[in-house]
Amino acid sequence: MTSSRIRISLIDGYDYIALKLFNSIAPVIAKVFELDHSIRRSGLTIHPHLYAARLMLAILIAFIMSLYVALIVALSGLGIVVKVLALITPIITSILVLTLGLLYPSLKADDRRRRIESELPFLASYLSAMAIAGVDIMRALERIASLRIFDGARREAQMIVRDVRLLGRNPLDAIEGNALHHPSSLYRDFMLGYSTSVKIGGNIIGYLEAKTNDIFKSKIEDLKVMSERLALYTELYIILAVIVSISFYTFLTVNTMTPGASPTNLTQILLFSFVFMPLSALLILFLIDRVYPKTPIKLTTAQVMIISYGAPVALVSTPLVFYITGAYEIMRKPIDSSLVIALTITLVTPLLALSIPGAYSWLIESRKTKGMADSLASFLRDLVEVRKTGLSPEKSIIVLSTRNYGPLTLIVRRIASSLLLGLDMEKAVASATRGYRNWILLASFRLLTDTITLGGGSVEALDSLARYARGIADFEAELAKRLKIYLLMPYVGALLVSGSSMMLLAYMAQTMSITQQEADIASIVGPLALAISLGTTLNSWLMGLVAGKLRNGTILSGFIHAITLMMITVITIALTLRSLQNIL
Repeated sequence: MTSSRIRISLIDGYDYIALKLFNSIAPVIAKVFELDHSIRRSGLTIHPHLYAARLMLAILIAFIMSLYVALIVALSGLGIVVKVLALITPIITSILVLTLGLLYPSLKADDRRRRIESELPFLASYLSAMAIAGVDIMRALERIASLRIFDGARREAQMIVRDVRLLGRNPLDAIEGNALHHPSSLYRDFMLGYSTSVKIGGNIIGYLEAKTNDIFKSKIEDLKVMSERLALYTELYIILAVIVSISFYTFLTVNTMTPGASPTNLTQILLFSFVFMPLSALLILFLIDRVYPKTPIKLTTAQVMIISYGAPVALVSTPLVFYITGAYEIMRKPIDSSLVIALTITLVTPLLALSIPGAYSWLIESRKTKGMADSLASFLRDLVEVRKTGLSPEKSIIVLSTRNYGPLTLIVRRIASSLLLGLDMEKAVASATRGYRNWILLASFRLLTDTITLGGGSVEALDSLARYARGIADFEAELAKRLKIYLLMPYVGALLVSGSSMMLLAYMAQTMSITQQEADIASIVGPLALAISLGTTLNSWLMGLVAGKLRNGTILSGFIHAITLMMITVITIALTLRSLQNIL
């Protein structure tokens, strides 16, 4: 007789303790905060009562840990204010944990909505093409559930397939159950409408095509809302990075260099430049990321290059530059213009080391896929026309391989070569698109491959795919057109911040030189010039990242702008310091 061991994970033990302690009040908590509804919308596979019990245990643990720390502080010799703050920390911590726990399902629901809506045009196109080809909905959903090219659509398809296979539900009931409480109204209307059309015996193909066209139209209309939000975030960042920065540097410069004024602590400038501004940039990057459509394709190669090459080079080169430029002299002599330049170059060194690999990766990737959406739409339209002559889909692709489709030409010729060698469509496309990270390209060829292999590649199905590819190309072109104007703002802002701040400093120094000795002025101007130079250099680098995120939706493209803006700022600082050479 064999005995099998039951392995209990850490989360199982946590759940056991949570239910043991809070099993009686967990249903009340779940009902009061409507956890059932929020968890269902989020797609989390957990019972509301168990989630409530987990949350209560987390609050208890946070309360006990913070109370322990508070008692240590209260028994110490610190001031009364610190002791009072320490004693109320357990309450604040418990409220914070409760708030985060209640917000988590809502955040997951919002993430679920954004992911499916970014892929909904392709999902609708896929289902429409499969319906025209005669493939039933469950077979199409099973196929989507296994495709890694999709993320949000794959998760929804997996939920539907799970309900059908494991729970034995009717496919239409499983579709309705998945869509009924979905956070995306577009997805909900699309799937519920399909289910209703099937039940009443309506024209399924006509419904899918009409609904797909409506989805593309709504995505084009959403561009206006998206561009307005991006404009708002851009203006907010320009206010923080330019107007606030100039005002802050101007105030401190005037306050420091006005005769009779108390000297200003340069810590304020350093905190503003190296804490407040980076946090502001991170906030804007997060907000922009929330607006942009999500794709499951990640440029992991660039991240690997930054970590593998950029980080080690930055760690090695920064101390070397610090020594070679003579920046180490800051510990032994007063700050002059040469030290300001040396320390600025020292700061630029690690930023350049981190930026160059990312910029290189983005240049390589963008050159391969520039204009890909429009070329893809043209190729699919030509494929439909050649297919109408009676040639097979594979033979049609071979015929089209002699034409020029810009960045798509190499891929089409690779597919044609593989087909001539006897490979099937699946392997030919996989081999031709290996190394490409453009989601529209990969998703479109995924649709084309399944349309041919599963549905035979009928003219009607290919025509439907070509029309949807043109819609995607128009969407990409309109998006690029609307976002192009926002690229100029960070460049103007970086030039204004570095130029105006340093020019004001130079003007104030020249004014003070009339009444004071140069040595006294240098002791004030040197540290101030150094703090402003370092702050504006870092600020310009962050502006470049924001510019790239605004223009292309990825920080990787921002590395190119970051390098350019940083070089412009350093040159501006060096030119401005020439007017201070008699003082510094």
